[in-house]
Amino acid sequence: SKATVSVLNCLHIPPHTSTMGEPSDVTLEAARKQKIHNLKLKTACLENEEYVQELHVSDWSENQKAKLASAHEKGHQLLAAVESGTKWNLTAAYDIQKLMRVCGLEMSVRELYKPEDKPQFMDILSLKRVLQDMKQHRNKTRIVSFTGTIDNGLTKLEKVEEELRRSQLDSTELAQVPVSVLKNLEDCMNVTVIQTALMGNEEQIKAQSVSIEKCKEIRNVALADGEMSIAEEQFYIKAQLLERLVELVRDKFRIIGQTDDENKMFAKIHEVQKKAYQETSAMKDGKRRLKQRCENDLKHVHDAIQKADLEDAESMKRFAAQKDKSEKFLKENLDKQDECWRKIQDLERQLQKLGTERFEEVKRRIEENDREEKRKVEYQQFLDVVSQHKKLLELTVYNCELAVRATGIIEELVAEGCAAIKARYDTTNKELADLRLNIHKEHLEAFRRLYKTLGQIVYKKEKKLEEIDRNIRATHIQLEFSIETFDPNAKKHSDQKKELYRERASVEEELDMLKDKMAQSLSMFAPSEDALLKAGIEFTHPAEELEDNNLNRRSKMVEYRAHLAKQEEVKIAAEREELKRVKQLQSNSQRGQQAITQG
Repeated sequence: SKATVSVLNCLHIPPHTSTMGEPSDVTLEAARKQKIHNLKLKTACLENEEYVQELHVSDWSENQKAKLASAHEKGHQLLAAVESGTKWNLTAAYDIQKLMRVCGLEMSVRELYKPEDKPQFMDILSLKRVLQDMKQHRNKTRIVSFTGTIDNGLTKLEKVEEELRRSQLDSTELAQVPVSVLKNLEDCMNVTVIQTALMGNEEQIKAQSVSIEKCKEIRNVALADGEMSIAEEQFYIKAQLLERLVELVRDKFRIIGQTDDENKMFAKIHEVQKKAYQETSAMKDGKRRLKQRCENDLKHVHDAIQKADLEDAESMKRFAAQKDKSEKFLKENLDKQDECWRKIQDLERQLQKLGTERFEEVKRRIEENDREEKRKVEYQQFLDVVSQHKKLLELTVYNCELAVRATGIIEELVAEGCAAIKARYDTTNKELADLRLNIHKEHLEAFRRLYKTLGQIVYKKEKKLEEIDRNIRATHIQLEFSIETFDPNAKKHSDQKKELYRERASVEEELDMLKDKMAQSLSMFAPSEDALLKAGIEFTHPAEELEDNNLNRRSKMVEYRAHLAKQEEVKIAAEREELKRVKQLQSNSQRGQQAITQG
């Protein structure tokens, strides 16, 4: 019929699409059934209107009027059924793409956090395990220095974990920030404790000092008993022990150097902190930008909701006004039909015309009802889509704020760790500097004892060499006398002279060896001497003390010879004068050095 064809032309229903843009089979089938239901309602209504038009041209006016009244009543019911039964909620009219296009949104759904997203905080738990392992570190003396830092770090990581459990954040990148700080913290705890490293060295030095004192006692007893060979042997033993003592003292510098090398790697801890701050700042900036974009989209969404609410209210108002107007029109139409029935003969054509107008009006009203129902469905789908997207935006804003707080906590952890390492680094440097100065003082005492011992041996060997030279001259004179008189003792004097020369060569060799040791020990003492002078510590150089001791010993020997050999008084007086002159020169030299040092 004409009504069916008209309905089919008006009811072109687009296929329903899901929010993802692709229709499902179940949805398409439901939309098809809904479409058939709407079509049946409208076809029945329009067929009745056609029947009304047919009645207008009937010759049976009274019957037609009665039938027409019944048809009008049925038409009123059918129209109400159309208005109340028409549904378009299965037709896709609004989705997320249209929302983003209409509202000008910047954030897409894939960029937002979703309620089903799970937080990723296993890397934070790994950091907690690392700090807990540090609390069980084997270097107990170092743990004391970092206990507060480790406990604070665990507290902060627990706070970060608590925040993350209430979010949809991935902490993988955030957990990488303090890794280098924790590695430096662990390496700092692994630095050798200098006191422990020097313990074995100190025990060897004590044992060496005991051996030196024992050797000194044996030498003094031998000198008192006149056992010169034993005394000389003890001098050599003491010199060897002192050489070993100096080596042990100097070995402390090597141990300190190793500890210093281990500690140097923490001098640039501020660079690690700077890099961590840069990473956390970049993370904060990224989350702040994401938060700002989400807040902008939320503002656009709120504006769109307000606008949609206003449009919905206006559309419903227009529809209600049009419906009231239509009801008024239908009522007037009925009134006019009644008037026409009274004037049926004169107004038949007008009645037909009014029937046609009624048909067109019902048809227009059906179409208007379709448009209104479709608009309501679109409006409701808009509310559903915008509500879902609004929740995603608000959830993303919440996660951004939480990420900024967690990143700030990690920054505090990094700052405290770096500060603890820096403090420990400065303390270790100060301890090493003080320990070096004490070892330089210890080196001075050990060097003084060694140098003076070697000097005593050299002095005695030089005196022995002078005595051998005198004996060689005396033996040579005896040999010349024996040769002059063909004395058989000439052979004995010749052998004695050769033996003296061999002894002199042996003594010279020992003397050279002793002087080399003195020069070597003096050169090895030079770094300690410079360090003590730079530290402002005044001391008398062992070489000067040795010269004073040798001069005093020579003075004592001169006095002894003065008592034993009166005939050598002139020679002795000359030697005394020479000693006075040397002492005077030495005193002047010392005063000059002191003046230079004070200047």
